[in-house]
Amino acid sequence: MSADHIDGRRARYQHRRPELLEAVTDHVLSHGLAGLAMRPLAVAVGVSHGTLLHHFGSKENLVTEVVDLLRQRLKDAASLAGSPAGLASLVSWWRDSTKADRLPVYRLLFEVFAQAARDPGRYERFLQEVVRDSLTLMEGLVVADGCAREQAPLLATMIVAQARGLQLDLLATGDRERVDRTFALFVDLIDHLMRSLPNER
Repeated sequence: MSADHIDGRRARYQHRRPELLEAVTDHVLSHGLAGLAMRPLAVAVGVSHGTLLHHFGSKENLVTEVVDLLRQRLKDAASLAGSPAGLASLVSWWRDSTKADRLPVYRLLFEVFAQAARDPGRYERFLQEVVRDSLTLMEGLVVADGCAREQAPLLATMIVAQARGLQLDLLATGDRERVDRTFALFVDLIDHLMRSLPNER
């Protein structure tokens, strides 16, 4: 890549941080995190190393922002957040959020999870936000379906854990029919479990 091209892209992104984040996200989504370093990444998206540091501060912060953007894309695509409709919406959420064109996002998310589990201090923000946001979303669903608020965190944890496990299964095996049927069965089981719990609100 020529110096003139880099200089042109640097000027382009100087005051357009969201566009730079989109370019970085597309690159990381295509190439993964293995061997990711700020200097080669800067060259790949056509800006200086200093520009990346100025906007994102560190590799860990950059990865967290990339993940935030990808999770928002998934949320928008699945259209589950915003107006909880109860457990009945979970099967359609699963179907919409795990379409083939969205699976690379989950592949990257699991890659980040692996790095964060190995070095939680460096990825503290990612771990806090991804767990909090997922649980908050699922708690809203079960409460909307009549679950007592004191039980909601437990049921939400079960849903998030099962969804992540089946997402990983789908990535590893590609067995769409089995995984989809398993998730639908799990939603039925959660529904029965929730009905058996005390319903004091």
